[in-house]
Amino acid sequence: MRHKLSYALAVLALSCHLLSAQDLDSLLNLNAFTEESDLQKMLNKNVSVSSQNLTTRETPGIISVVTSEEIQNSGARDITDVLRLVPGFDISQDLQFVMGLSLRGNWANEGKVLVLMDGQPFNELLYQSVAVGNRFPVDAIERLEIIRGPGSARYGGSAEYGVINIITKSASSLNGIGVYGTAGFHSGATGRTNAGVIAAANDQRISWDFSLFKGKGIVSDQPYQDIFQSYDPVLLSKATDSDPFNVNIGLRYNGLSIRGMYDKFETSDPQSIVSFETYALDAQYKIKLSDKFKLTPRIQYLNQVPWFYDYPETPEPDFEVRAIRTLGQLEADYDVSRKVNLNFGALYFTDKSIDLSVDETMLSLNNVAVYAEALLKHRLANATVGFRFEKNNKYDGAFVPRIALTKKIENLHFKVLYSASFRSPSLQNVQLDTTGAAPERSNVFEFELGYQFTPEMLLALNAFHISTRDVIIYGSEGEGDDFNEWYESYDKSGSQGIELVYSIRKKKWYSHFTYSFSQAISDNTVDKYVVPQTKRQYVGMAAHKITWNTNVYITPKLSLNPTVVFAGKRYAFATVDDEYEPVATKLDPYLLVNIFCNYRNVVPGLTLGAGIYDLFNERPGIPQAYNGGSGAYGPIPGRSREYVVKLSYQLNFKK
Repeated sequence: MRHKLSYALAVLALSCHLLSAQDLDSLLNLNAFTEESDLQKMLNKNVSVSSQNLTTRETPGIISVVTSEEIQNSGARDITDVLRLVPGFDISQDLQFVMGLSLRGNWANEGKVLVLMDGQPFNELLYQSVAVGNRFPVDAIERLEIIRGPGSARYGGSAEYGVINIITKSASSLNGIGVYGTAGFHSGATGRTNAGVIAAANDQRISWDFSLFKGKGIVSDQPYQDIFQSYDPVLLSKATDSDPFNVNIGLRYNGLSIRGMYDKFETSDPQSIVSFETYALDAQYKIKLSDKFKLTPRIQYLNQVPWFYDYPETPEPDFEVRAIRTLGQLEADYDVSRKVNLNFGALYFTDKSIDLSVDETMLSLNNVAVYAEALLKHRLANATVGFRFEKNNKYDGAFVPRIALTKKIENLHFKVLYSASFRSPSLQNVQLDTTGAAPERSNVFEFELGYQFTPEMLLALNAFHISTRDVIIYGSEGEGDDFNEWYESYDKSGSQGIELVYSIRKKKWYSHFTYSFSQAISDNTVDKYVVPQTKRQYVGMAAHKITWNTNVYITPKLSLNPTVVFAGKRYAFATVDDEYEPVATKLDPYLLVNIFCNYRNVVPGLTLGAGIYDLFNERPGIPQAYNGGSGAYGPIPGRSREYVVKLSYQLNFKK
């Protein structure tokens, strides 16, 4: 490990030498009239995930934006490769080898991070979780807009800690047709084979888009022994699947936009098969009543069968529940003046769960919400003040205010943010509740300070403190006919830490360096997150993470992109004692080094790429993010070194 870390430090030192070689005159003579650099073009774009009226440096949130260029250059195999390069994010394990997101040192899978793709939510309705892995069409993404912080005031009770907004090429920038494919190979197994097609036509009045994505993969290629040693070791390349399928269709006519989506993701552990299936339909109409006032009615329908799982030795599926949401919303946007904007609205939706084994309704939830946000642009600071109130027929309402001061003053920018946020108890949270269903609530304080040293160079540092009350926690015990599961509320959890981002972007190369530090708050009461070795880290969470992503255009067509991800030690429940109680052990730090090469326009529109992921064969495990008790899973063995090849071809329509 030591020589690998030395290699990474040497690479970082070389990068720092390149950064320090900037012309001193460009630092001394920087002014607002400098021609806009590539970095400035990125920073000055409005970010739809947080605010329609402010750029990245002034929007009221801690924002990361990842472009299609960066995704293609890095050779990312799936969205987990992209998110690992974003400060604060990591991947952890839930049940049945289903992987979910961790954020800022917290397990964030159920209702804490909202994931959207072209406006459609991927959080399933039963538990509000989002399964990740070989799932999303990463090669069809135009950009990722990420809020590393609460989004409940705008997005409701599935965005307590963060928001990931996936915007595809076909739904945004494409005016043509494209195909893409990815294949990954380990020394003894095929890791994945994914392919897709995208098509779109854009006109001033009518536009349409279509995309299809299908793939086949494995969870890992390594041997695995379950934590209780209840069955023989298995080779995961022969015993697991990770297969995505997505169809995405959009139509826009004047102010009317309609989107339909079908998504199915199948995965498995050595003993069971799990799938997530969703039909989504969304329609909204933007009515321009005047140059200053816009009204948008919206309807949305979701029909899901999430967390379907089956043990092959049983005659019937072991869990098969349908979840349905019907939503109506009315939103208004009013530009009071050039410096004052109001956004407000109301919505009503019903969630229903149906046990398909007996075709019987289990639970219905009726929800109403109102929200408002005011933005005042002033020469001293931009002030954002907002709130959301959401009420349900089964539990108390949640009121969450939001206050932000942001400003870019020449090359300096700052953000002072306070947000209350919440997680709504979902269908199964209420169905299995034992302590009185109530919204989970968080108070989040954030501060960011950034400086653009040159038109090509930016440094930003932020600090955060998250305090969560009435924490909704899953529990289970027993197995077979004696298996019981429930939800209960714990008093408090949360984390605090800092995140640093250093970016430089030249015409022929760019480089991004990040550092993340997080630690558990001192008065956490959720014992399932605790390990005996330390009180400063939760189960499966690394306190320190360093990433480095750089790309060099060797020629206008040929680029080379190394990435480095270093994560500090973690603790996970990986063994059991004589009484079959899970025992926590330390997982060593890991260093992921990847390198990818792209050759563009082999013929016009055709790009070929090849690279190696996990160059040093570190194979970092993916631990369960809590003490699972009798349902505990040991860490999923990490994939071995993977050789990846990619192909993409795009033909643009003539205007």
